[in-house]
Formats: sequence, structure tokens, C-alpha cells
Amino acid sequence: MEIRRAAPADSRKIAEMEAECFSDAWSEPDVLAYICSEMSMCYTAHDSDGLVGYILGRKIPPEAEIYRVAVRQEKRQRGIGYRLLSHAMRCEESEGVETVFLEVREANAAARALYRAEGFEEIATRKNYYRDPIDNAIIMAKGAKCQ
Repeated sequence: MEIRRAAPADSRKIAEMEAECFSDAWSEPDVLAYICSEMSMCYTAHDSDGLVGYILGRKIPPEAEIYRVAVRQEKRQRGIGYRLLSHAMRCEESEGVETVFLEVREANAAARALYRAEGFEEIATRKNYYRDPIDNAIIMAKGAKCQ
């Protein structure tokens, strides 16, 4: 498995995965804009089958926010999400990021467990934040501002 910074050439495949994984999928131009931004925090995971996962976010050191984490359905439960998240956290810490925030559906127990395993803490809830289906958002954070 190779984990690396996302490149503009990855935007089409990421957008395809967005459509597979999220009810509010980002378009290819949206994905490309994040990848090309100076403030991007975008990483991809590749294996012999090609793109298998990604993280999209934005950073303004000393803070960052993760917007998307996705792993192909057939590749889940193999540690890919954890490796992607760990890699991204190490890289961003070396670039001055001290605190990382994210929000996750309350019903997404697997993602919440993944984030807790990487040291994220649940710090707040936004009631009925998500649509299609309606769900609460759990805000999680890791880093200096959480302690």
C-alpha cells in the first residue's frame, strides 16, 4: 500500500469514490479545488487495484479540519482508514498543525472508533446536522486545544 499526498490527477477517481461513499458527494471540480489549494490536507491510499481511500481537509496552522475520509466498501476493515489517518496526522504535525477537528455522523460507529483509536476526543454534538438521512454530528478533536 502506498499513501501519498493527493495529486490533481487523483481528482476524478476521488470524485467517483465520493459518489459511492457519500449521499452529499463532492464533484470533481470541488475535489480538484481542495487538492490544488495551498491549504489542502489531502492524502490518498493506493494498492494494486488503484485508489482505495482518501482524506480531504484544510489546514491553517496551528489548526486543521478533516472534511472527508473514505475507503472503498470492499476494502474496509483492513486498516486502510487507520493508516491513512495516522499518515496524515504525522505529516501535518510536521508542518505545524497542532489541533485537528472533524465531524462525523453519530450513527457512524466504525468511523468514531477509528478516530478515537487515533486519539480524537468527542467534544460536542450538533443536533440534526446531517440530512439524507437526518443524523447528529459529533465534533471530534485531537491536539493541544483539546487537553
